[in-house]
Amino acid sequence: MKAKLITPLQRNLLASIASIVILSSALLLFWLGHNIKQQPPEKIIIREVALVTPPPPPPPPPVQQAMVETPITIQIQGSGASMQILTVEQNITLTKPDIPPMVVSQTKWQQLEIDWDAFALDQLDDLPTLLTPLKIDFPKSLSRQGVKRVLVKLEVMIDEQGQLTLINIVNNPYQELQGEIQRLIRSSRFSAPKKNNQPVRARFVWPIEIKS
Repeated sequence: MKAKLITPLQRNLLASIASIVILSSALLLFWLGHNIKQQPPEKIIIREVALVTPPPPPPPPPVQQAMVETPITIQIQGSGASMQILTVEQNITLTKPDIPPMVVSQTKWQQLEIDWDAFALDQLDDLPTLLTPLKIDFPKSLSRQGVKRVLVKLEVMIDEQGQLTLINIVNNPYQELQGEIQRLIRSSRFSAPKKNNQPVRARFVWPIEIKS
């Protein structure tokens, strides 16, 4: 058998029919997609449901108890309580007790004597040296009065260890310095006085000039 030859006219006709089919399919798909997009979304409706609590059950009816009267019988025997009358004699004699003799002893106070026996400065090998700083706080009350300088004189004794003891305040014109003088005596230390190269006690008057 011989194959049929397609003429150019038939070829053009078949191409036109294929183009029409493809274009129709594309339009159909576009139309279907457009209709699907325009469909409204599904709506979900939420409704509030109120739960009502049922009322409580009624209380049980009160139970009435029968009142039973019980008779009370009290039996009293005898003629009742009796009180005995006491008679007290008014003639009472009190005897004063004897007071034992008391011996009162008087306390005998012994006078405390301090041995102030010591060497003078001119009897020592060398003059004692002050080992602590000489610091006295000038009272503000004196500064307000215009006082700028005060000279006090203290009679003191230095023992064998260099410790200072106040014997007497020879000169102190202002009572406000009393506390500072006591503090200075407690905090001051000297080198041990020596006589013939042996530690001894020394007694002297110590002049101190205090400035504001």
